[in-house]
Formats: sequence, C-alpha cells, structure tokens
Amino acid sequence: MSDDEIAKMLVNDNGGLEAAKEKYTPLVMKICKGFLFSDNDAEEACADCFIRLWKTRRQIDTAKSSLKTYICMLARHAAIDKARAVGKTETETLEDNDLGIDVDYEDEAAKRINMQVIAKCVSSMSSPAREIFIDRYYFQMSVKTIADRYDLKPKKVENTLAREKKRLKEALLKGGIII
Repeated sequence: MSDDEIAKMLVNDNGGLEAAKEKYTPLVMKICKGFLFSDNDAEEACADCFIRLWKTRRQIDTAKSSLKTYICMLARHAAIDKARAVGKTETETLEDNDLGIDVDYEDEAAKRINMQVIAKCVSSMSSPAREIFIDRYYFQMSVKTIADRYDLKPKKVENTLAREKKRLKEALLKGGIII
C-alpha cells in the first residue's frame, strides 16, 4: 500500500492507522531503539509515535514530504521525549552545591559570566567525558543508561563525572565565577 493511500485512509478514519502501524512499526522501533536502551521504553516511544500520528493525521501533507519521513520525524521526537522522561525520573540535577560552592544568581550579569565560563569548560572537556557529562546533567540520563550507551561500567561513568565536576569547579573558580 502506498504512502498516499495510507495518508488518505488516516484522514478519512478508514483503517489508516492500522495500515501505518503494519508498514512502519519495524522502522519506528529501530529509530526508538537508537535513542533508548530499554525495549519497554522503545515500545512506549513507538506507541507514542503512532498516537502522535493519529492526533496530527489531518496535518499530513504528502506533497511536502513523504509519510515515511513524517513518521520518522514523529518517532525521533517520541524517542527523545521518552529518553528525557526516563532520565528525569532516574537522576538528580547538577546543583551548585554539588560543586561545593554557593553562587548568587540574583545578579544577571554574574549569571551570564558564570554561564560563559561553564560553557567554555564543558566544551574543552575531552570526548567521551564531555558527552557523558552532557548526557548526565543536561539530558539527565541515569548513570546506568550512560554506561550502556558508551559500553562502560557504571563505576567508570561515576568516576568520569566526579573528575569532570572537579575540573569544572576549578575552572569556575579560576575563570572568575562570581559567588
């Protein structure tokens, strides 16, 4: 069945969702597994993708892009949203007191300077330490998820994070952080 036929069936509420699931579930699962390490999470993201497809079925314009491209975009967004949700429930955020310093963010100028120092420090981290640090404190992924992603032991990830937090603290203090 062609994408145009499936899109028309979706708009007319005539079995289009089932046809899209039958044709694209393997592709959507592959995309979701690229972002998620748990099969259950990937299945939930896949289901979310098709729910989004159903909710936006009247916005599909196969003249602009194919249905396949549209579904791939929905799958990617669903997987990223699921990864963030999983990360938020399993992790802590990086707090200033984790670094052992107290920062006064009342002053916007000080905040701007501090953020520039942080960005410079994080960008100067070596790979994969930078990616591990960003995954943990920006995307809020769990240590176990990060360890699985980079094929490392969780202890190695924890040691990398501790080392990079220490370097960040030193850079902040050296870089003129306004406390």
